[in-house]
Amino acid sequence: MTVTLEGFHAVKHALRFAPSLVRRVTAVDPSAAVALCEQLAPDLVTVFAMRVAEGLSDHPTGVAGVAERPAEDRSVLSRRTSPLVVLDDPRHPGNAGAAIRVAAAAGASGVALVGPLDPWHPAVVRGSAGLHFALPVLAAGVQELDGPVWALDADGDPLGQVPDGVVLVVGSERAGVSPELRARAERVVSLPMTPGVSSLNLATALSAALYAWRLRA
Repeated sequence: MTVTLEGFHAVKHALRFAPSLVRRVTAVDPSAAVALCEQLAPDLVTVFAMRVAEGLSDHPTGVAGVAERPAEDRSVLSRRTSPLVVLDDPRHPGNAGAAIRVAAAAGASGVALVGPLDPWHPAVVRGSAGLHFALPVLAAGVQELDGPVWALDADGDPLGQVPDGVVLVVGSERAGVSPELRARAERVVSLPMTPGVSSLNLATALSAALYAWRLRA
């Protein structure tokens, strides 16, 4: 199964983290695309220049690509040394993609989506800027999650120190954490916020929690 890579950054991340899976790289102006690569990703200039060919792209960077999906790694559901992010029934593909981008940057072990949204939907891949290729991204059921589960919710206890192998659940944009995952959680935790501020968006809340872990670690 293949994945469409929209824009230079998606192509860049696929080439950096899974070069063997990239099947095609195209650019409206290959010379300009190579110059962009020299500016933004000098470590990839040689491989990018060898692979890019002239072709259509609707993205503002004029770059597109096609890659194979990596083999699914479900081991992170049970064994890990850094937090596993669980997105509980996310409704907006762009938000899910942004959360995957945050998880990759912070060093999470993987991202599992619970609910009907396809983790590899083109809009999710677009939102992650291709960082799906930097860590395991998969769909999972609640019953598959092994290890301590913490649910991030505004009415929870103070976050405190985030354990290395925790399953960190972030609820949907409107409904929050589902009753099923809340019941599964050992702790419901919250981020400190200024009084009167009711909530943060999904990726921002996740970023704060993951970097609390990363900075401690």
